[in-house]
Amino acid sequence: MSENTNQPREYDAVLGGQNPPPVDGVVLGGLEGAKLSFASSDENYRVSALSQLINYRQEGWDLVIQALKDPSKRIQLAAYKLLRDISELKVKQAILEFNPYRFFECVYTIELNRNNAAIAIHPDGKTLVCCDAGGSSYEKPQSDGSIVGGTYIDFKKWDLKTGKSLRTINKMFGTRMNDYPKHLTFSSDAQTLAIGGSQHDNTIRTEIWNFNTERLSHVISGQPLWESRKRNTITAIALSSDGKILASGNEAGNILVWDLETKQNIYTIKGHSKNITSLAININVKILASASLDETIKLWDLRTGNQIYTLVGHESVNGHPYAIVSLAISPNGQTLITSDNKLPTSIKIWDLRTGKQVNTLFADSGQLNFFAFSADGKVFINSGRVNTWNSQTQKFLAELRKCHSTNVAISSDAQTIVTYLRKLIQVWRVP
Repeated sequence: MSENTNQPREYDAVLGGQNPPPVDGVVLGGLEGAKLSFASSDENYRVSALSQLINYRQEGWDLVIQALKDPSKRIQLAAYKLLRDISELKVKQAILEFNPYRFFECVYTIELNRNNAAIAIHPDGKTLVCCDAGGSSYEKPQSDGSIVGGTYIDFKKWDLKTGKSLRTINKMFGTRMNDYPKHLTFSSDAQTLAIGGSQHDNTIRTEIWNFNTERLSHVISGQPLWESRKRNTITAIALSSDGKILASGNEAGNILVWDLETKQNIYTIKGHSKNITSLAININVKILASASLDETIKLWDLRTGNQIYTLVGHESVNGHPYAIVSLAISPNGQTLITSDNKLPTSIKIWDLRTGKQVNTLFADSGQLNFFAFSADGKVFINSGRVNTWNSQTQKFLAELRKCHSTNVAISSDAQTIVTYLRKLIQVWRVP
């Protein structure tokens, strides 16, 4: 026998008896009553009706899906919240086509002690991690007259959902930090942290920390700060997603690639003529990408260090060079995104399989120092004025209102965005 959807069910408010009807409830029983309430001109009744319709499964879901395109943004948002955790195929498809980033709001903020931080979201989607460094240093005179110094760092973990502090531990980092976040970077599993800087003896030092054990696991040191009248000061660092490969770029335009398991320098690349501004590694397709003040992007075979492509797309204008300041590789290794310091700020999309530029986007964001992809590669975000983009269609999705940042992170399910600027971390999601 077919189910009679007009009969009262457990989710309905039914007139009768001694109890008054709920103030904001649907008082007509059944699916038809919920439909009538949703047709009301009162937005409060319409929102309440959605919470009733969602319980009538297929037919109710169809109506809530239609509400995703309602003229009222409040109704759209209410429908999205009701549908986003339903695993039914047609519901999931509707959610994929919906743009929730228009509704993202800052749900809480965290104030740090210092001005130089790296942030990351653990792949479990539950933990926000941070290394807070810079602005607090130490110096210790030695018996031989030399000075050993460095920077104090804080390792911190929070519950991503609530912002509740889970762990803070202070460590001493054995080098001096420049106040620039690109000298700090996490692996994509948020368990390995690389920090680079200089020492008092004019050498370069990079420390690799295990964020799980909170211990120093590797030290790379001894490279001179000056070599052939060129500074080797670290200007960019990249870690592979598994935390086993480190690449560091310097002012001389060189890239050093290290195997962190063997602690060996695999090779040194001398393919750029000027300062390295950004590096990215995709371990799955064995590609290293580098950007430079020389206006080129280069792709390298991560296994050998051999050059694959040179990409030229951020050219000089009237003789004024524009540096490529940031780049990132999509998780599937097929797409590269780059930005320069020209105004208006441009984001270029490249097909890594062919080395061809496929699109140019324009973001009113100031200088874009950082990009981050969602785990599935479908969404990417940029720093500056934080924008979200559909990486498949290259369509602009939304800007986080009144937000500027030098570092950004996005959760694996793309439902949470974290931004960092100076001493402030902000966490954004649909409220």
